[in-house]
Amino acid sequence: MSDASLWIFGYGSLVWRPAFAHRRAVPASIEGWARRFWQGSTDHRGLPDRPGRVVTLLPRAHPMLSRCPHPPEPCWGTAYEVEAAAADAVLAGLDHRERGGYARLEIEIRLTGHPPRTVPGLVYVATPENPEFLGPASPEAIARQIATARGPSGANPEYVFELARSLRAMAAPDGHVFEVEAALLRVLGEADGPRG
Repeated sequence: MSDASLWIFGYGSLVWRPAFAHRRAVPASIEGWARRFWQGSTDHRGLPDRPGRVVTLLPRAHPMLSRCPHPPEPCWGTAYEVEAAAADAVLAGLDHRERGGYARLEIEIRLTGHPPRTVPGLVYVATPENPEFLGPASPEAIARQIATARGPSGANPEYVFELARSLRAMAAPDGHVFEVEAALLRVLGEADGPRG
């Protein structure tokens, strides 16, 4: 972090709904991490008796990722530059927002631009040791859980669709997110029943 600003990397709901004051938002990526819908949400996109699923990050070398078919790729998201004077207030708000199992980590963020550059920053990650962690499941099982989950921040499917839409808008590939999105569309289509 520089004396002038703080950079925060968002890879889930922060990509499209930061809800904090920032100087600018830049498409960005981080290396060595994989985004997965393996974190339970009982305070935003679900409830304690019916948790939703949201994304977290795992190091690429984590054993849980050894069975995942997706090739290594950068994890894309949005980097937010926060003025130094606002940093404490922004972090206090994010600490509250991400209280359901997430902790802050320092990380190197690669910003897009001409030329691209790397800046130090912060990211919120929910590790497998946190009590809300749900772990791996098939895209279909993840989608079925998401399809009926809703919490104070809204319906869980909205989270999936907004994240997928935002990644496509920045031409950012993410095989896992798009696979879950496709499975969710199938599950919701089954729920709607045949048409015509």
